[in-house]
Amino acid sequence: MSMQNKDIFNQLRLLNKPYVKSIKSSDGDIIDCVKLTYQPAFDHPLLKNHTIQLSPSFDLKWEQSKQTNKTSITQLWQLNGSCPYGTIPIKRTKKSDILRGFSFVNKNLSTNIELFAQVAYEEAVAFVDGGKYFGARGNIDIWNPRVQKDELSKSLISVSGSNNANVIVDSIEVGWHVNPRMNGDFETRVFISWTNNGYKTVCYNLQCPGFVQVSKKVALGAVLTPYSIYGSNNVHVLNLSILRDFNSGHWWLVNGKEQENIGYWPKSLFSHLQNGASMATWGGRIQNNNHDSYHTTTQMGSGHFSYEGFSKANMISDIYIVDEQNKYKQPSFNDRVTHRGCYDVKHVSNDLWFGPYIYFGGPGGSLSCR
Repeated sequence: MSMQNKDIFNQLRLLNKPYVKSIKSSDGDIIDCVKLTYQPAFDHPLLKNHTIQLSPSFDLKWEQSKQTNKTSITQLWQLNGSCPYGTIPIKRTKKSDILRGFSFVNKNLSTNIELFAQVAYEEAVAFVDGGKYFGARGNIDIWNPRVQKDELSKSLISVSGSNNANVIVDSIEVGWHVNPRMNGDFETRVFISWTNNGYKTVCYNLQCPGFVQVSKKVALGAVLTPYSIYGSNNVHVLNLSILRDFNSGHWWLVNGKEQENIGYWPKSLFSHLQNGASMATWGGRIQNNNHDSYHTTTQMGSGHFSYEGFSKANMISDIYIVDEQNKYKQPSFNDRVTHRGCYDVKHVSNDLWFGPYIYFGGPGGSLSCR
């Protein structure tokens, strides 16, 4: 066995845990059902003696808009089976994933190094800052934007913690992305990511120790289905909340109005999110590599600008933050757009049908975007 193949074999052995069942998805993914206590989180040195919290202590009541969208996460692999109780579904890492460079694990297993962390991002987002925030949530329309093969596009919700110089140190992001460099395809996949060192390294899904999953239903990094169709009233959404447990201090990822608890980031992972976030963000980001000095044609969201509105632009609806009284509160938005000729964002403070919401997105390279 060559040295490279030996290194790859060792990395795969570290990343892929023993499983009690495996499920083959029609998209080519393999989902392993791994015992809750065997998951990658507990390879982290700070979590060696961690006691799993199976559910959060909070019971936040959902602020009701008149939306009737189905909010549970549906993924292709679920059509071929389910994981038994006491296990969690983990997308198996393959040799091809290692060769693309996104599954490097260092000797201490303390971080997953995204080799392309320092990339040229452009964004169109709404955000709140200047206060203390203990949660953020929203319904993100699911689209499948066109993406250049070495770039990415994502729609997200995030909470961040900054230092005294107002520089982000800790951040949690959740949502969907199209990321061919990471996944080797152009499918839309659910993702989580986090950093605790100002984006010097970024950890995705369960590819490194840290996030503790408790749900047997959702495979982080797996393909979502179905996608929204332009101009159709049948818009499909990904309903996600990032909520801090006031008792444990952990940050929980929750899906749907029925509050399916996916898992949590233990408070010990962070230095500037332990006592709340200083910023919450909703919107889209893309990677622009500026090939041949032209702006990328990678799309954000649905690939259409915000003015096109419902079922055409990417929407995040039912947007709320959690305040210091542990109650949902409407945010007072600010906007940040990197390149308005390429992408944009529009926010509405409240609406009978959709609650507080934003439209965002754009086509990338065009006559208005060079």
